[in-house]
Amino acid sequence: MLYSIFLVALFSSNFFTGSSEPVLDTDGHPVQPGVKYYILPSLPGAGGGLTLATNKGKCPYEIVQILNEHDNGLPVTFSPANVRDKTIQLNTDLNIKFTDFQHTTQCPESKVWKFDASKQKQDALFVTVGGVEGNPGRETLANWFKIQKENKYYKIEYCPTVCKECRVICGDVGPVIYDGRKRLAVNQSPLIVVFKKA
Repeated sequence: MLYSIFLVALFSSNFFTGSSEPVLDTDGHPVQPGVKYYILPSLPGAGGGLTLATNKGKCPYEIVQILNEHDNGLPVTFSPANVRDKTIQLNTDLNIKFTDFQHTTQCPESKVWKFDASKQKQDALFVTVGGVEGNPGRETLANWFKIQKENKYYKIEYCPTVCKECRVICGDVGPVIYDGRKRLAVNQSPLIVVFKKA
């Protein structure tokens, strides 16, 4: 079964503990909460940024990577679980939320990223939108992601530590081709990224 290949961990550490190393944008400045950034592939030829799209007009929106490498996609904002953090730190729980999306009336759910194992299709566990921003704990476990270092670049993973007693599925976030689109899913080869200020 697909779940058996995931790392399953029981966390007992303080869920606000991180690496105390800030994530840097493409200008070398610390990434800040509430500021808009594009999530872009780190290398040329790896496609463009991220956006939202419906699957044959059905809600909720899917998170997809744009094939055109010259298209930055939609910007996002980051919100750390520890609201006192003035910058986004490596290996700390955070919400990711799309901004500047105009078609909100078609699918009314929030644009906060969410890991939804119920959306499993063909061995892919998709990241969707419709999550809850803030309120870290058991009830919001699906809405927390982390940024990790990958050589001199970054990757995004799902491995929340906002609930000390919860058992969670952990995995890197990366694109998988499904229905002709590159959709974001957990436990894929990670999408290696940079963060460009919008």
